[in-house]
Amino acid sequence: MAKQQKSVKVIFLGGVGQIGKNMTAIEYGDDIIIIDCGVDFPDEESPGIDAIIPDITYLTENRDKVRGIFLTHGHEDHIGAIQYVIEDLNVPIFGTPMTLAMLDRKLVERHIIVDARTVQEGETAIAGCFKVEFIKVTHSLAGACAFAITTPIGVIYHSGDFKLDATPIDNKPTNLQRIAEIGSKGVMLMLGESTNVERKGHSDSERVAGVGIENIFASHREQRLIIATFASSNYRVQQILNIASKYGRKVILSGRSMKGIVEMGSKVGELTVPNDIIVESPGKLPFAKQIVLATGTQGEPMSALTRMSEGEFGKINIGSDDVVVLSSSPIPGNEKSVYNVINKLFKRGAEVIYESMNDVHVSGHAYAEELKLMLTLVKPKFFMPVHGEYRHQYLHSKMAEKCGVNPLNIAIPEIGAVYGVNQKTMKRQSNVTAGNVYIDGTVLDEGSNIIRDRKSLSENGFLIVIVSVDMKNGILLSPPDLLVRGMSMSPEALESAKGIVENAIATLDFVGEVIDRSRITQAIRKSLKRQFVKDRHFPMIMPIIYEA
Repeated sequence: MAKQQKSVKVIFLGGVGQIGKNMTAIEYGDDIIIIDCGVDFPDEESPGIDAIIPDITYLTENRDKVRGIFLTHGHEDHIGAIQYVIEDLNVPIFGTPMTLAMLDRKLVERHIIVDARTVQEGETAIAGCFKVEFIKVTHSLAGACAFAITTPIGVIYHSGDFKLDATPIDNKPTNLQRIAEIGSKGVMLMLGESTNVERKGHSDSERVAGVGIENIFASHREQRLIIATFASSNYRVQQILNIASKYGRKVILSGRSMKGIVEMGSKVGELTVPNDIIVESPGKLPFAKQIVLATGTQGEPMSALTRMSEGEFGKINIGSDDVVVLSSSPIPGNEKSVYNVINKLFKRGAEVIYESMNDVHVSGHAYAEELKLMLTLVKPKFFMPVHGEYRHQYLHSKMAEKCGVNPLNIAIPEIGAVYGVNQKTMKRQSNVTAGNVYIDGTVLDEGSNIIRDRKSLSENGFLIVIVSVDMKNGILLSPPDLLVRGMSMSPEALESAKGIVENAIATLDFVGEVIDRSRITQAIRKSLKRQFVKDRHFPMIMPIIYEA
């Protein structure tokens, strides 16, 4: 009987069934490498949370096997969790100069020192039994790469985030020739990003956004321009700086991250700043000579643009002489916050231009025809769609079928899933511990009572019940006080609730038993919950017992 072929394990800790929190582990024998280590952003389901990161229980349990973290690029959903996990893993981090510069800025703020190893586009890094080739791809920022990962039993191609921009700002297009060479030699498994699979055709070049922005400069020569964009989009920032120079305007950078990207990009040679174009403040410059480059495209509460919309940003007061441009699109889930800011800007008298009104933003992710071309070039035997919600993954899997991948060789992974892959088979294995870890100053696990309580408070409000009890006899010494927050109760309902509390304590039988707080607390909660369920109210009930 022929010897069974060993398999490479592919372990999904994030970035599948969702857009964000990207993290995949690849394991063979005694070696593990990690691809990306990103955050997800909180929504209404996680009130008060700063960030959501992958559960790395499997990696900490096998930390002796982990050989390194490889970063495809510097966006938060790919690097943002490193500051929270690197001390547990303590392994080298591999990335391009721009990616590591963006990471370093985050780590310096937390006084974290890491073993960062720079890999140029086109170079290969070795970690354990793995060889990882960094292949240049175009995206919305510099330093983005796909990975060709050579394992002892075959090649895994990870697309990273990419688009096929034929006219990139840095004149460095996706290295399709090298990708085709790798595909011609045989790719065992491809992990392909699925973000824009629903969008037909080809994505627009980054230069399209530049043209749209320049048109605004040309048609608004007398007004002050305030342009908000993702600070990490150094190609967009580069175009804005160049256009401002052409039209004789000075640039005021607003927001720490915007100042940071200009500093980092310049330092690593991925951003060229025209001489004397940046000024610290507008001073006495006429509006026609100003452009404010700001953060806050997603309606973040403390961002520069949000504070401007509320009239709380120092010397920059928005008015009828301002044109505000949002060179971005809302991340799913942020639409309400973004449009709240837009509404406030309109109310302050500004003219507001945003994506749905003008060509001021293009996506950094491949559209359907580009995804098809990548599948055709790579020609993988096995395929897994990643970096997307389930519908994106499903549509990408169907696309792979049409591009020649055997349907039996396609799997749609979910968080916690493990697959064993070799040249002959791809088999689902037992799941590993995976999910969300919440960051709110400290680390909170997915089942944390804090998260559950916050959600309950935000949805249902709370009721505080204050009672003074004679603990010797188990009787109330005065009528209970009720404090209601986050819900509506009529005076009649409050009186009824007080009666329920009085009755709950009166009917407790303490004969021959020690009277304690817990029994009184349970009786109050149980009685009130019974009534609230009837009324279809579900507040958090917090009894406070004063002993006498």
